[in-house]
Formats: sequence, structure tokens, C-alpha cells
Amino acid sequence: MKEGDLVNIDVSAELNGFWANNGGSFVLGKDIHNHQPLVDASRDILHKAIHSIKGGVKISDIGYLIETEAKKSGFKVIKNLAGHGVGRSLHEAPEDILNYRVKTNRERFRKNTTVAVETFISTQSTVAVQLNDGWTLVGNRGGYVTQHEHTILITEGEPVILTQSNGIWG
Repeated sequence: MKEGDLVNIDVSAELNGFWANNGGSFVLGKDIHNHQPLVDASRDILHKAIHSIKGGVKISDIGYLIETEAKKSGFKVIKNLAGHGVGRSLHEAPEDILNYRVKTNRERFRKNTTVAVETFISTQSTVAVQLNDGWTLVGNRGGYVTQHEHTILITEGEPVILTQSNGIWG
């Protein structure tokens, strides 16, 4: 890694049988390649999406919010990566909290459940493609992608961000 690189860290942790997921992208050192606007958009869109979630809200409405906000900022969303339910296992229902709206998805967020909400914001690509190493993901049209993620507890009002920190993820 070198000055100006765009870095993403995505962490999963388990404690006493309960899982959480948290992640974020950042620029290493000086922003010599002008990645900060993409990082800021991803982080800000995540916070806007989180604060729009409460019991009864349609999952597809959050996808619409994420995609609309990305477009307003001049970016795209990755359509084959998604947030998900999390709790006794790392991936639970709802399985696909997408970054765009699927009009036929009538599923709603349920009060007193936990989900990992993720933004996947891109400069050019709309699909993540796995490389032959079985691990690395790249955009189908090149460019850059950022990701931010928090695990939240859904309530009747403001959600509780369970992975809130004082660091770069904010």
C-alpha cells in the first residue's frame, strides 16, 4: 500500500453467539487521487439510509434512497453486493438489502431485529466480479468502489448503531 491508495476494511466479529459486521473505506494518507468525494458519499449515504430505517419500512425503499443519493453525487451502485440480516449467524434474513430498488420486493424491516446495512458506491461499475484468487473483487467497468457498513438494531424510531466508533467509520 502507498500514499493515496483507496483502502477498505470489512470486519465480522462474534461474541457470545452473536455476530456483528462493520466496514469502511478510506484514503491512505494524502488524497492525491481525489478518492475522498467517493469515500464521503459512501459514508454519508450509509448514515442517511440507516436513519431512514425503522420497523415497517420497505427494504426496497432503502435501496432506492441509496441509489438516488449515489446518482445525485455523480456515482453508481454495485448491484450484486448487499447488506443482510445478522445475529446468531453472520448472514441471516433478510438476505438482500440491496443498494437499489426492486419494485417487486415487498419485504419490510422488522422491529427488534438486527441487520448489517452496507453501501457499495462506485465511480464507473455496477457489478462486482470475483478474480481467480477467489477473494478479490473488481468492478466490471473499472473505476473505484467504496463500502461502508454498520450493524444496527431496528426499533420503532431511531435505529441503534451497534458498531458505532469514534474512528474513520464515524
